[in-house]
Amino acid sequence: MVIDQATVPTVKTSDIEDICRQFCTLAVENGASRVTTDSAHPLVQKFVLAANLSLDVARRAVRTSNEAIQELRKIHRIARIGSWRVIIEGRYTTWSDEMHSLVGDAKRTVVPAFATLTELLAPADRAEFEAAFHSVIETGQEATVESRVNDAAGADRWFWTDMQPEFDDRGAVFAVRGICQEITERKSAFERIRHLARHDPLTGLANRAHLNEQLEQILAEASRRRESVAVLCFDLDGFKSVNDLYGHAAGDDVLREMARRLACHVRETDLVARIGGDEFVVVQAFGQQPEAAQSLARRLLDDVMGTMMLKGQAEIALSTSIGVAYYPADAKTADDLLARADRALYWIKNEGRNNFAAYDPMMEREYQDRRKLEHDLRLALQRGEFSLVYQPMLCARLDQFMGFEALLRWNSPVHGSVPPDIFIGIAESIGIMGPLGAWVLRTACTEAARWQNPLKIAVNVSPIQVQQGNLAETVAEILESTGLAPERLEIEVTESLLIRHPERALATLRAIKALGVRIAMDDFGTGYSSLATLRAFPFDKLKVDRSFVLDLCEGSESMAIINAILGLGRGLHLPVVVEGVETELQAAILRRCGADEMQGYLLGRPAPIDQFTAITTARGATRGVAASRQHLA
Repeated sequence: MVIDQATVPTVKTSDIEDICRQFCTLAVENGASRVTTDSAHPLVQKFVLAANLSLDVARRAVRTSNEAIQELRKIHRIARIGSWRVIIEGRYTTWSDEMHSLVGDAKRTVVPAFATLTELLAPADRAEFEAAFHSVIETGQEATVESRVNDAAGADRWFWTDMQPEFDDRGAVFAVRGICQEITERKSAFERIRHLARHDPLTGLANRAHLNEQLEQILAEASRRRESVAVLCFDLDGFKSVNDLYGHAAGDDVLREMARRLACHVRETDLVARIGGDEFVVVQAFGQQPEAAQSLARRLLDDVMGTMMLKGQAEIALSTSIGVAYYPADAKTADDLLARADRALYWIKNEGRNNFAAYDPMMEREYQDRRKLEHDLRLALQRGEFSLVYQPMLCARLDQFMGFEALLRWNSPVHGSVPPDIFIGIAESIGIMGPLGAWVLRTACTEAARWQNPLKIAVNVSPIQVQQGNLAETVAEILESTGLAPERLEIEVTESLLIRHPERALATLRAIKALGVRIAMDDFGTGYSSLATLRAFPFDKLKVDRSFVLDLCEGSESMAIINAILGLGRGLHLPVVVEGVETELQAAILRRCGADEMQGYLLGRPAPIDQFTAITTARGATRGVAASRQHLA
């Protein structure tokens, strides 16, 4: 079919131009205006319809774009993000409104320029910023940099800048766009976290990690300069008693005061650290050694010895022990140097405390011997290396044996016969006194239950056993399993156990006494010897320490003390046992003074129980009968 061209109306060019003009005008306006035409031509009408549809799309796009821009500006404002753009040719620079606000130019009085931007930065950071900028231009790769800006108050504000390249049609960088965000708060938080990771939160001193890190650097510098370094390791003597008596808050006050006193004596170049508990370290670099370290140690001893007033108005006296080691004389590495100073501290604490000592190789041998002793002591119980010996106790008036005190002995295949005054303290410090004390109690009760003569058996218990809280249950179980009558058992305790946690100690002793077991205060006269202690708990017996018998004679001070204690015992209706009796003269004096019981080498040295058969088998055995049947010594 052939279309007749004459029947198709002609489209006027002016109609199309008018529609295009309306579209361009209305596209940048908001409103309800539409594109219209006077032409009735169907093609023109379709063109108008298409134009209006495009106009709607364009308006929506513009509206969405404006909303996105506003939202982005809001985000930038909240996040404190600004932007800038530098065209390389001519360094033409533009800043966003947020960028002006970031640099304190809310009124936009500063003319944007790259030089202005760099001049705002701290001098120390300008070179790094400019280097990053040129790197983007030369490599075409993005770069980030952190820089400081000094505000009006002179404080540092930190900014993070991300620089991105813009490329022309040939792929060359023609501009650099920067996104800038203030990170002062984030930087401060990071620094706080970093500080906490390297410092003790209680005192503000360096912690162990920071100490190790800094000491490595100090030793490297000392090696380069061929100088010596001193490390002083120290802690407070008896600090645990502060926590026990006044609470941990008071202990914290003491540690903070210790840090303050340290700051008064060390130099700015010295490193001070708290490495745990009441342990402190001072690293003294670049000084004349050993004179400088010795001088500091003496000043610290004098200052720490001063009293301190706690917040609760309690006044306490402190002392410290200090161990010193020197680089390179004593050690070449940080770990070894700290270990040597700690060895010296350990040695001086064992030697009497409240003093200082420099490291000596002899200390290392003693330390290793101590550690070996501790190791073997932990295994001694299961290896069956412990035994009991027994020392008889005599009634002074009747001259009859009343019972025995069981004494612990350790015969090690490695160390030989180790004295009790050495291994008992170690056993308490390494935490085995509980099971070891229970073994002693069970063994002694088992032995006493076999005797034909129902004598008493006295067993010493450690303050550690009492403080653990289950001693009464242990005693009850042992009495039941061995069949020993409770009245035949005497538990000997020292007054020191009532000083720390007295309520717990008294509760334990009362529970033991309720079983029918007798409680004796051992070593009376050597500790606090407080009458308040005797009132706090109804003891069944007092045992006078052997030190008062050594020089006992008529008219001596020891005799006056013995008479005073015996008079106290009579007044409180407590029998008194005097230990350490070694001569007949001492025994005669004690009888005249009215001693109730005696114990010592004169009456029998500590020995295995089979050497005392004459006493354990015959009721009412006297010294004469026993001596005629066997040798007690």
